[in-house]
Amino acid sequence: MPTKKNNDVPDKRRYLPSVARKEEILDAALIEFADRTYNAVSMERLAECAGLSKAGIYAHFKSKEEIFHALLERTTKQICDSQGWLPDEDLTLPELVDVYLDRLYATFSSPATMSIYRLLLAESARTPELVQRWHNEVAHGLKERAQLIIQRNIERDIIRPGVLTEHFFPLALAPALLWLSSSMLSRGNPSIALVQLQDAHRQLLLELLEPR
Repeated sequence: MPTKKNNDVPDKRRYLPSVARKEEILDAALIEFADRTYNAVSMERLAECAGLSKAGIYAHFKSKEEIFHALLERTTKQICDSQGWLPDEDLTLPELVDVYLDRLYATFSSPATMSIYRLLLAESARTPELVQRWHNEVAHGLKERAQLIIQRNIERDIIRPGVLTEHFFPLALAPALLWLSSSMLSRGNPSIALVQLQDAHRQLLLELLEPR
């Protein structure tokens, strides 16, 4: 049995690399912020949930706001790592739509995404500059990338230009965003199943984008 410190945290936790330790802290913060309001979560509580002393958590983050911002940045990176959902390959329209929706709904249906979205809604009034910064960092890059891909596929005659292609991001997200909001408001029991919505979303995009 490993020896324990006074707060009953195993000594082995002290030897995690800094990057891994920060990830543990962020994982704990995501749970705490999702279960409570921002103001109700203290650094002491975050430290306890991460299995650290208060000094241990301050060794990695200067404040609760810095932890909150790091959560938003991590979500941004996860979205960017998925290439912004829209694939940048020479695909047929059905293939492009299928890859796009598979990536989109995999992201939106994850518990972490729901927690972050709930946080953004709940804390937008308290920290508007922080939330706006995150929104700009995410939305601007995704919008620019999506428009470049859409334009290239218009030039390939794979996609029909129109209102949707002019404002692909965020218009193409609308059904998924509505499902996410509905799922949150109904406590995980939306009026339409995710698989049904994704199929309807697919038909909608194909009808609006298919060349005539």
